[in-house]
Amino acid sequence: MDISALREEVDRIDAAMLKLLDQRIALARQISEAKRSAGMPLRDAEREHTMLNAARGAELENLRPEEAADFRSALLQLTRTSVSRHRRPPEPMKIAIIGIGLIGGSLARALKTCQPEHQIVGVDLDARLPAAGQSGLFDSLESPTNGDKAVKRADVVFLCTPLARTIELLPTLAQDVPKDAIVTDVVGVKQAVVQAAQEAFNFPDAPYFVGGHPMAGKARNGFEHSDARLFEDRAWVLTPDPHDPVDKLNRLGSLIESVGATVRLMSPGEHDRAMAAVSHLPQLISTALMLTAGRRDKGVAGPALLEMTRLAASPAHLWNDLTVALKPELIADLQRLKSYLTELEMAVNFQEPLDKWFGQANELRALLEDREVARQQGSA
Repeated sequence: MDISALREEVDRIDAAMLKLLDQRIALARQISEAKRSAGMPLRDAEREHTMLNAARGAELENLRPEEAADFRSALLQLTRTSVSRHRRPPEPMKIAIIGIGLIGGSLARALKTCQPEHQIVGVDLDARLPAAGQSGLFDSLESPTNGDKAVKRADVVFLCTPLARTIELLPTLAQDVPKDAIVTDVVGVKQAVVQAAQEAFNFPDAPYFVGGHPMAGKARNGFEHSDARLFEDRAWVLTPDPHDPVDKLNRLGSLIESVGATVRLMSPGEHDRAMAAVSHLPQLISTALMLTAGRRDKGVAGPALLEMTRLAASPAHLWNDLTVALKPELIADLQRLKSYLTELEMAVNFQEPLDKWFGQANELRALLEDREVARQQGSA
């Protein structure tokens, strides 16, 4: 067996694959631009799912079905990254970010990364300004007492503050922000915020407000944990009214998509019902699990406990108002959870097989994983 000849053949195949990959990326960029021009979603979850299944079903001599799917998954991710990197940057804008903790700081980093010409003004407490100032992200920084100075020339204002403070600031912003500007927030509760905004912005020539919520975060808070890639491949919910100005909504949507997020439109009520189940409930479960198992691990806890209790590191002050605001929805979901725990407790007590519960959970988990894979990968 001539090893040198075999290696030459491998090199030839690799070179051909690289040329094909380069052609594939070029085609993907054209598809992306065509979709953007037509106002179509950049990602097609159904097509991606079909592509992965096709890879699993391909008749191959050496690759296993899951290995083929993994290869196509990596190929889609590489294509998406390349397309995103070569995407035209958004037009430079004057942006005010009120609250420069984890979300506000990550937003500033992401915006500057995709468009260095953005003029970004940050607003926060004096004690939090030095770290932000050293980052070089902000054209200027203001304390809350000079908040009007920060927003008076803004094209877009991101209100990245907790629920109570967000509602408190809305009337002032309605008066201080230019009438042609866009104002949005990032709070994980939308009905309360939108109702307060409708009252605050209810006058002629008021700026445009639309509720927002990026589905991104970390257990650790603060500007020091901010990350320019925090919003990549994450949903960013907007809750417009049917009568909202389409041009301003699209302008904000394009700015949000420029940091790698995917805009999802929902009603405030629909958003809150979903958040109670997929955000607030997991937070409480993680906290309860940590309290139950945290002092009993005897030094042998593995990745499972760490993964399931990641949210237990979250600061309580961020959740106090959120849980109160979604009290009815959250109580209903907690009761559903308790009913499942009771069923499992009885099954364990009476030594019943767990197949029914595990089977249903396995199916739901598989669906969630499929959606996550589709979300992470760009269409081709």
